[in-house]
Amino acid sequence: MAKFRKQNKRQLVKMDGFRFPHQLLEELRTFQKDKNKQVPASAYAVLLSILKQIHIEKNSQGKVQEFNLAFWSKKLHVAYSTMHAGRKFLEEHGFLYEEVLANGLPAWVLANYKEYTTPELKAGHELNYFIVPHTLLDTTIVAEFVRTSNPEAFELMFSLFNQFRHGIAKLDHKNEVAALEQSRTMATLKDKLKKRAKGVREVLAILQPLFEVEYTGVQVRGRQLWIRKVLFRLKSECVKENTDEFHVEPLLAKFQENTLYVLDGLKLRYKPRDLFDIMLSFKQEVLDIVKFLIDENESEGRYTYRDAWAESLFFRCLDQFEQHIKTQMSKRGKFSFHTSIGAYFRTIYRRELPQELKKIPYDKVHQAKYTEYLQTGKVPALHWI
Repeated sequence: MAKFRKQNKRQLVKMDGFRFPHQLLEELRTFQKDKNKQVPASAYAVLLSILKQIHIEKNSQGKVQEFNLAFWSKKLHVAYSTMHAGRKFLEEHGFLYEEVLANGLPAWVLANYKEYTTPELKAGHELNYFIVPHTLLDTTIVAEFVRTSNPEAFELMFSLFNQFRHGIAKLDHKNEVAALEQSRTMATLKDKLKKRAKGVREVLAILQPLFEVEYTGVQVRGRQLWIRKVLFRLKSECVKENTDEFHVEPLLAKFQENTLYVLDGLKLRYKPRDLFDIMLSFKQEVLDIVKFLIDENESEGRYTYRDAWAESLFFRCLDQFEQHIKTQMSKRGKFSFHTSIGAYFRTIYRRELPQELKKIPYDKVHQAKYTEYLQTGKVPALHWI
């Protein structure tokens, strides 16, 4: 059985949103410096909608099949012509392009996304990202920053998201987020936003759906208001309690990435929903049954053995699927599913699970049953297999 690394302590509170690769932000900054050209606010609006779509489709390669500019124009309250101009900018400067996938379907691709999100990075690259709250796209913030042609405001917002992410990782409860603060001097904000004090205050007013904003060191000199520093507190709408009690989400994300490569390699036509169904089937048919298979002598409740066992089972099923499709294609020249792809995988999981469970030591199975009964008061799932 493959050796699986131990998980870190489960994070109890986290940002409720989608990933923005830090390296992507660095490349945008480098572009601006080298080309002496500002990334427009419209391009940031399109970039956010692409990243959100990647999150929805859960595509680890940054390829989205269902991205619709008209939908996002309406969603963000930004004119279609403006969104189109933003997408054109990203295309012209190599950040976004369109391609036809191996299965014949078109997709929009965020350049270098695979490099941003996989461990095998080039020398000097860091695997890192910050989280953009989902709620941002439900506010008028993006529309206002685009309307006022304010790309620097996007960059300020991104830097705040990045800083708050680290503090949130240390919280135990969602309501503790109000205690976290980030600060900027007014001089720094005027420099970064390229605005006078009044213009800075207007930007901060737009950000208030996501941040509590407090001015400190306030003085009135004649008819002018002088502010020395600004404090930012992230609002609770931007965070959530971590409900992944049994730490299965990272495992499923890894499996999904490998499934994506197999489906693309076979040139099968699939929709983002199919990938979701394959992972949901594995969770329901396998992980929900063995979720109490906890390592011994681990006070935090680790799943090193369970994850290694699950990985072995999943890749065995994935290999069987791949070999079966290849065999059928060699015989018939094509292959079609009588049911959905998710249902096809569900059948494989059910067929393989009983035999794989026999490989788990008896004492581990017994302890898992005992733990589940104590916590739920119900007959353990393993009892019925």
